[in-house]
Amino acid sequence: MCGILFSLSRNESSIDSNEWNQLLELNKKRGKFVCPDSQQLKTIHIDNFSLQFYSTVLHLRGSSVVPQPIEESGNILCWNGEIFGGIYVEHGQNDTQVLMSHLTKADSQEAILSIFSRIEGPYAFVFWQAATKKLWFGRDCLGRRSLLMHRQSDLLLLSSVGLVNEAWEELAANGIYCVDMTKEGSDNIQLFSWSQTDLPLLPFPRLNTTLPQHLKTVDNPQLAPAIDEQQEQIVVDFIHVLSESVKSRVADIPHLNARVAILFSGGIDCTVLAALADRFLPASEAIDLLNVAFENPRTTMVKNRTNKKKNQPEEQRPVYDTPDRITGRASLEELKSIAPDRCWNFVEIDVPYSEAMEHRQHIIDLMFPLDTVMDLSIAMAFWFASRGKGITHIGTILCDGKKQPYHSQARVLLSGLGADEQLGGYSRHREAFRHGSWERLIQEVFFFFRK
Repeated sequence: MCGILFSLSRNESSIDSNEWNQLLELNKKRGKFVCPDSQQLKTIHIDNFSLQFYSTVLHLRGSSVVPQPIEESGNILCWNGEIFGGIYVEHGQNDTQVLMSHLTKADSQEAILSIFSRIEGPYAFVFWQAATKKLWFGRDCLGRRSLLMHRQSDLLLLSSVGLVNEAWEELAANGIYCVDMTKEGSDNIQLFSWSQTDLPLLPFPRLNTTLPQHLKTVDNPQLAPAIDEQQEQIVVDFIHVLSESVKSRVADIPHLNARVAILFSGGIDCTVLAALADRFLPASEAIDLLNVAFENPRTTMVKNRTNKKKNQPEEQRPVYDTPDRITGRASLEELKSIAPDRCWNFVEIDVPYSEAMEHRQHIIDLMFPLDTVMDLSIAMAFWFASRGKGITHIGTILCDGKKQPYHSQARVLLSGLGADEQLGGYSRHREAFRHGSWERLIQEVFFFFRK
């Protein structure tokens, strides 16, 4: 993942050099590889202000690495994102170059806003428009790329990774921000909100809250309702849209033995993504299935204590045979049955309790300003999974095969995170439906989107 670091200061001495160097190191280490594919620092001076642009690049699109920050006609762009639609990018082209070309041609404020509103895909960016002396920055409307902000007198800092202190805050994904350098001060920040009615800033329509006539309520879960043609078409359309999304994500990755990995718990969401990825990758390429299991001494101790009270033997199940490991193995067999010619690398990532505690504080620092127990649980699973270090089994028999160390080199990791929120998969959705039928369920889903 690319890293962005930017500073706007009245003079460079207003930046704490120790803090700046820490931010440089944090942005260099974004992604699983030791060094970024490219890194550069550009500095310009506008009147009494100094602007520093720093980018690290993880190459994901196009035939060659495009160093950042990218500069054209005095304009400077730091880009951490991917364009899957809205702006045409040919196969093999680098989307950073395409975006920069569009931005350079933009001759008005409305043109800049229109470009970012059309982009279909995740992004965070910092863009300097030389002709107007305006600094633009922001994130996509769903906030799928990190960008944090630190503001103080005569200083504005933006970074993909911040330092853990109260001065840093997550940049709200509520629109595009602009600093007009023809006006006084770095605190002159204007927000162009996604919700403005005079600009079509959202790349998709508002969530539909109108109930269709064909919805059915099933009181007895043992009785499967009849599916009519309209409902069948909805399923077909959904699979088509999801398939095109996966295709866009996996179709143009720099070639490696296993270019794509799935964060794989064995649940239906990640298993469907794996099956769809199989459709669009060459049959000769492997797909890595990254399955994380954490040692939990407390759980083992409680089970053994309970068994002792019942005069039963201590728990003999392997420490890492967690529910996700068991469902992961079962889902792997399903994938093998539908795609037997594909090499599925089921990577068992076992995390001892001591190792989890060793890296815990570092992960907390990385996920700042998020700070809930659920945030930490998800972040730790993602962090260890994304390293891709585990073991695989040689041979066709999963549990009896010989084990060997494995380090995934995949640059693109697919995750089913968010499927439950979008499709009503949590128990809170079931409760909302039980208490208020479809209207209440739609309200619950809409609440997530508004967050």
